[in-house]
Amino acid sequence: MMMLSAAANFEHADVEAAVVFVDMSGFTAFTETHGDHIAAQLAETFAASATRVLGPADEVIKTIGDAVLVVCENPATAVTFLRRLTAEISRVQGFPMLRAGIAAGPVVKRNGDVFGSTVNTAARLATAAQAGQIVVNDGVALALSAADLAAMTALGSLALRNVGSPIDAFALDIGTHHQEHVDPVCRMHVAEGAPELTIAHSGTSYRFCSTACMQQFAQPIVRDNASPPDNEGAWPSTR
Repeated sequence: MMMLSAAANFEHADVEAAVVFVDMSGFTAFTETHGDHIAAQLAETFAASATRVLGPADEVIKTIGDAVLVVCENPATAVTFLRRLTAEISRVQGFPMLRAGIAAGPVVKRNGDVFGSTVNTAARLATAAQAGQIVVNDGVALALSAADLAAMTALGSLALRNVGSPIDAFALDIGTHHQEHVDPVCRMHVAEGAPELTIAHSGTSYRFCSTACMQQFAQPIVRDNASPPDNEGAWPSTR
């Protein structure tokens, strides 16, 4: 029986691109605290924000839960897109911090979707990123360094899940100074103009998005303060 080649089975295009995978750090905590419906609304707002700030050659491929997959022309336009996205969401109270991965290389475009190791690498780099970071592969880092577009820190060689070989990775700051105040319970960004709901604990001041989160944070502190000393094991006898 004659076998068709992969190229004959579907319409596709092989292109060089920078693939961006960006999501909201702490989204699971946000969902647990604020509920499924509010979390879904936040994800929709995030996707709409990403669409609004696309550059001329940028394309949103799809949204996956709280994540957005975007294809850009090159690493420079990918970083520019992320900076615009960060600025866009800074105007909205309540966004968690972003984290992102960028990988540059060949991708296969088919029926509005993209495939290939470059796509997989971008997604895995995003999971390796801390809140407020872009993590990129060496090809992206080289392009950005040559154009003097971003300061970066070498992370060394990362073994990423389902990626065949370790990746030389670099971290970039995506300009999240506006998100300095993050609710430690639900991971929401607390805007500068928001009501000041704070608790000082162990030398650190924490800000909260709501009294509900503040009370949830305070409960274990109250319990700890009410507990007997460890070396006692019980309250002193009153007899």
